Amino acid sequence: MKAKLFEVKETKDKGKGLFAKEHIPKGTITWFKCAKCKTYTKSSIENLKGKEKEFVYWHAYKIKTGKYILPCDEASYTNHSCNANILNSGKGFDIVVKDIRKGEEATYDYRTFYDIKMKCNCGENNCCKIVRSKYPIPIDLNKYWRKKIKPSLKQVKRVHQPLKKYLIRSENFSKIIE
Repeated sequence: MKAKLFEVKETKDKGKGLFAKEHIPKGTITWFKCAKCKTYTKSSIENLKGKEKEFVYWHAYKIKTGKYILPCDEASYTNHSCNANILNSGKGFDIVVKDIRKGEEATYDYRTFYDIKMKCNCGENNCCKIVRSKYPIPIDLNKYWRKKIKPSLKQVKRVHQPLKKYLIRSENFSKIIE
């Protein structure tokens, strides 16, 4: 479930992307896998037809178990950046790791996904040139992410959490957000 803080818009060079409808502070939880998100196996995707199959392959992401998760909302329009403003917290949700200004594009580091390889066009100073997942995650990359995530987690209780009521109902996140 994606927080209703974003809108899908066309980007200059990446197709569609998610853009902030308002200022979103560091520490805001923006997404978690809810009961409405669909889970697929490779064979169940192969059984799909035409545009539906193409959509699932394009918008779902592979997890450690080998299954694919298709977010139930527009979360799949979050584009990659090597200097992303949203990262996987490692605690079952995605978190803003640096303030996102109103109108700014929300970005995510795709190197957290399994079985991905694509050219990187983010243009950041730390651009990896080729986005690929490597497991275990390289130590330097893991340290880079942790350095951004740790202070963001400290902000969770200090900022407004638009998904709070859903998180409490869906999972045992009360220790983190209350």
